[in-house]
Amino acid sequence: ATFEREPVPMPNEEEDAVSDALLGAIAKNVGDAAMKKASKEASKLGNQVKNMERGLGCLGFIGGVLTAGASFLGMMNILNPLGFVVEAYTFLFGIAIALIEMQNQCLPLSFLERWARFMTTLGGRGVFYVYVGSLSIAKSTFLSFAVGAYMMGVGCLYIISVCRSSSVTEREMTESGGAKGTPV
Repeated sequence: ATFEREPVPMPNEEEDAVSDALLGAIAKNVGDAAMKKASKEASKLGNQVKNMERGLGCLGFIGGVLTAGASFLGMMNILNPLGFVVEAYTFLFGIAIALIEMQNQCLPLSFLERWARFMTTLGGRGVFYVYVGSLSIAKSTFLSFAVGAYMMGVGCLYIISVCRSSSVTEREMTESGGAKGTPV
């Protein structure tokens, strides 16, 4: 007994068009669902970053006020002219930090973008806070050391938050099918 196969009908142009339209609709639906999911996850990540920035901003504001206060007290020693200049710079830096951390209500963002662009990023602020903290520590008084250590700690938290958020972004890109380091 031999089995004869029935000939497989060849698709015609009409069937090809229907098949292409069906595949196109499926691809569009899958793409739309992926975009909605990516948008939802990006929104969650954005909210987490905003909450983190608020907390860090509060710590930075407190540090700015403490830095300005400790430096103001240090400026009372007018017998050391070089120390007075360092205290004056540190005082101005403390005031600037406090103003910047007040959510740019006193200093418009355009001012920062023009004159201190690095302060518009969390990483730039972190490095600046570590610098200001090291200036305070170098003054050799207990109050300045304590304030400087606090500012360096806040600066390190800013830098760590940048590293964590970039690693989270890379991990999410990898999980969602994007290649590491490529724009989405």
